[in-house]
Amino acid sequence: MKLFAKLFSKKPAAPSPLEEVSGILERFATATSMGIDREDLARYPAKQRQVMAFHFGAIEYLAREFQLDETQMLGVFVVFLDSYFIMPITETGSISERVQGFYDKPQEREYLEAGSDVCRRWHDLNERRAPLQLGEMLAAS
Repeated sequence: MKLFAKLFSKKPAAPSPLEEVSGILERFATATSMGIDREDLARYPAKQRQVMAFHFGAIEYLAREFQLDETQMLGVFVVFLDSYFIMPITETGSISERVQGFYDKPQEREYLEAGSDVCRRWHDLNERRAPLQLGEMLAAS
């Protein structure tokens, strides 16, 4: 009986690249939150934008690795904002404007670039303590 079950049962479908990126980002965000004072983050909008920029850098890195297009990448970011900041999509404002700010503002760009680098080190090089760099950066600013 078990032989038939093995031969004829459906194998679960492999996750799509979008699902993989979302899952990796969720684990990464959990790892970065270990070094962050969430109450402090809630009080300072500038720090919120820095955390958003950091994670968008990670999303960009993962999007390149998994060959997501820009729409998919921005979709992952919107879901991140909704789940991490408990910010409904209707309150996220213009995502493209928010992302452009990450590139235009030097301090936010620093976080964007750090997020990409930290995610690469954490995901590819297995540096498990790398995500704590976000908390260190926030404490220094």
